[in-house]
Amino acid sequence: MATLQPILQVADVDAATAFYRDVLGFSVNLTVPNGSGKTVHAELSRNGAALMFGPATGLSEAARSLLGAGLTLYITDNDVDIDAFCEQVRAAGARIAEPIQDQFWGDRTFTVRDPDGYHLTFAKNVRPFDPALMP
Repeated sequence: MATLQPILQVADVDAATAFYRDVLGFSVNLTVPNGSGKTVHAELSRNGAALMFGPATGLSEAARSLLGAGLTLYITDNDVDIDAFCEQVRAAGARIAEPIQDQFWGDRTFTVRDPDGYHLTFAKNVRPFDPALMP
């Protein structure tokens, strides 16, 4: 069995870790400090979804401003009350990039934009796919 665990480059590993832990409910599995004590790697998970953070070092200012551009992580969790979870993360301070809504493919989704510009779409399957509902 293969797994996919993205490594996201972030401006500040500790700040990203705190956002994912405190706002999105991820568990922190591991943090790695460098010789001076600054966190340079973190591994987090939430109900089977896992990701890692690393510092966006060695990038130009222009490249750093584009962190997260063009990347959306799609996290399906059929064990969660998706509406309650959306309200929970909104109340915790998440920026909702796309409101909660039913999709034609059968998922109910909402999208959060994290402080580094990455988009996370949280989804729960609520009905089978119906081609007749395609736009």
